[in-house]
Amino acid sequence: MKRNLRICASFIAAGVLIGSLGWTGQVIEANGSAQAAAASQKKSSKDVVLKWNGKVLSQKGILSNGVTYVPATAVRDALGLPIKYDAKARAYTLGDGYNRLKAVVYASKDIGLSVNGLYIGEPGGQIIDGRLYIPYKVLSDYMGVQGQWNAAQKTLSMVPKKQNAITISAKTLKESTDKANIQVRYAQISGLGNDKAQSAINETLKQHAERFIEAAKEQVAEAPSPEPGMEYEFQGDFVVTYNAEGLLSILTSEYTYTGGAHGMTYRQGYTFSLEDGSLQSLGDVINLKGDGKKKLNDYVLKKFKANEGYLGGFEGVSDDADFYLKDGAAVLFFQLYEYTAYAYGFPEFELKLKEWK
Repeated sequence: MKRNLRICASFIAAGVLIGSLGWTGQVIEANGSAQAAAASQKKSSKDVVLKWNGKVLSQKGILSNGVTYVPATAVRDALGLPIKYDAKARAYTLGDGYNRLKAVVYASKDIGLSVNGLYIGEPGGQIIDGRLYIPYKVLSDYMGVQGQWNAAQKTLSMVPKKQNAITISAKTLKESTDKANIQVRYAQISGLGNDKAQSAINETLKQHAERFIEAAKEQVAEAPSPEPGMEYEFQGDFVVTYNAEGLLSILTSEYTYTGGAHGMTYRQGYTFSLEDGSLQSLGDVINLKGDGKKKLNDYVLKKFKANEGYLGGFEGVSDDADFYLKDGAAVLFFQLYEYTAYAYGFPEFELKLKEWK
């Protein structure tokens, strides 16, 4: 079942985006306290000097509650990531490559962030003095930015990440029926210099997308016709989480809605060696030999038991466990409802490589 399509309940962030990057009004909360909250936020924040490739930027970042935020306009002007505004969807998108960051402002001061539809979680964005700010960590994790923090000088020096010398593009498969539109976006690479490895990686990712299309078509065929205005939805996408040191890690996500209170989502992690195109397992990147497996199982179970949403049933991490790589860590994850209640989303366990390798 590991490599087949498994669809579970989704954990979707939703909200309404209000205003624009130059917006000077306030997002009104139900209790009318947004203006006071913004003033308090500004008072408790500290300016951060931003550098890009050694050059001091005219705009400054914000340090708030231990989180460094970078203004979206600095991302646009200095980092070369364009900002687009969709008036109909009322949403901003940063970047036009394979990873695209979206900021959605709720009916409170909170700003939800997602990459290619993958909800990032806390911390979200901030609106300060009418400007949109993005956590630096998000830029580092998903947008190809590397930085060095100088606490004494309150300076964040950023440069482009050193990545594998490959080109990553997004391909799309679509199918339309009288009941639903089905679409999936999947990654393809070029420029690897090893045709056999490149073909193996591309074929694996393409087959994943094709399986989603076929499974969706079967599900639609068996489902009754939807009510007018309530068409079924099937969407697939991916996020590149790591592309360095001869490894490429991709997190796929498929969402479907066929009626009911909410849709369904399944995620799968693919980590490839660019040397030969082989698919890596969790045991290839962290130590699961000897007592390593027991150590991991004990760690995960302890974390689960500390989560009030834990449903029980965990007996150990499987050999084909889902994970993805990020800078300095492997992130082990489980599906919705697999071990925790729906409201708790996808359980993730960040395993620092320096501790687990």
